[in-house]
Amino acid sequence: MIEAFIGLAGVLVGSMITISKDLWVSKLVRRREGSYSAIRLICILEEYADKCIDVVCDDGTAYGQPAGRTESGEEYNAPQIAKPYPLEYPEDIAWRSIKEPLMHRALALTNKARSTDRRIDASAEHALPPEYEELFETRQEGYAWLGLDALGLADDLRKEFKIFAKSSAELNGDWDPKAFLRGRLSQKQERRSHRK
Repeated sequence: MIEAFIGLAGVLVGSMITISKDLWVSKLVRRREGSYSAIRLICILEEYADKCIDVVCDDGTAYGQPAGRTESGEEYNAPQIAKPYPLEYPEDIAWRSIKEPLMHRALALTNKARSTDRRIDASAEHALPPEYEELFETRQEGYAWLGLDALGLADDLRKEFKIFAKSSAELNGDWDPKAFLRGRLSQKQERRSHRK
């Protein structure tokens, strides 16, 4: 009878070892997939943030002069930088290996960009020539927020997956894109408060 208990205990211990090993291997594979996906997302988000910064810098002028001209010769401010397309993620992202809040933020950023574009289009209808100030303010402010969101998400993915590779901004020590975007947003808020 003792031999039966010893045999049963051996089977249970062996099963537990096998289950533990399988769980450990599954967790390791999931972590590797998550790390790879996070690196891919970080690169995409930083590139998107760079494009947002380009839009934030676009004030509708070329070399300090209005960029557009009507057939009758009247000058007006016109966008020089096209709005970036909303984010599109590659199919090889292992979304289930990324924690839900980060996954949601990444996927929701595309909807935020579309919403921002609709707001910009609506402001264009009410902007007055030749400066089209409302259009450029909405455009610059909207893309400043999108750029900050993208950079913040990239930072959080780095922390979550312990990715120590430096961002392109960190490689250029003189440039801090988040500080630049925050500065532009505070300028917009100051300008808005002065008008009121």
